Amino acid sequence: MVRRVWWLGLTCLLVLPAALPALADPAPRVRLVFATDANPPRIMGEGTAIDWEKPGLTPELLRLAAVRAGVEFTFQRVPWKRGLFLIETNEADGLFQASYLPDRTGTMAYPMKAGRPDPARSLMEQRYVLYKRPGAAVAWDGARLTGADAPVGAISSYSVVDELTRLGIPVDEAKTQEHNLDKLVGGRIAAYAGMEAMTDAQIAAHPDKYGRLVKVMPPLVSKPYYLVFSRSFYSEHRDVAERIWDAIAEVNASEDFAAIVRRYAD
Repeated sequence: MVRRVWWLGLTCLLVLPAALPALADPAPRVRLVFATDANPPRIMGEGTAIDWEKPGLTPELLRLAAVRAGVEFTFQRVPWKRGLFLIETNEADGLFQASYLPDRTGTMAYPMKAGRPDPARSLMEQRYVLYKRPGAAVAWDGARLTGADAPVGAISSYSVVDELTRLGIPVDEAKTQEHNLDKLVGGRIAAYAGMEAMTDAQIAAHPDKYGRLVKVMPPLVSKPYYLVFSRSFYSEHRDVAERIWDAIAEVNASEDFAAIVRRYAD
């Protein structure tokens, strides 16, 4: 009887290692939110739906990064202000695409290097540009705005609001890009400070309304945009967050992602 018990015990010990992979922890699930506004080619389509046939370059990049980092992402589109709120209240784990603002660091974790945001691990760089009515005297030389006889329009809660304020430029905020462009066409603002890719796409989609608007160069500001994590997620899963940011840098430099970029350009 003793020999039989000993044999059963040995059998269990031999079988257990084979069962260990089935008991391994599943890939961490990370809840990501992003804006309902289109920002082609980085984010395609408006609203809460996600067309996974062609979602945009940033969701494509993140899907590849998830594989490299060994995580599983869930994606949800919400209005930008709602996304900020979900990160601040730790109801979402991550948010993209966010630029760096010092006052955001209390609620958002950015990839850092030597105490500063690490652009090498950003999603991409994007620029804000001013738009004006044809014949308007508005001019921007890279440091100073002239010819503006009214405030400059911008989308509420976008980082360019702080940038304009820092430059001493009066700002008239509106909830949407379309509202800002309508105000510009109607003469209620002197210019509109918009994300170039998003604004160009809106103008191209509505040439009858906005086709005569003029882009003012040079760009108002160019900055990197990041996947940021809630402070709660980062404190509990710092290794996962750092692994994801490293994977983003790797994917951005990969041929796989370059092929996707070429496909979107066709």
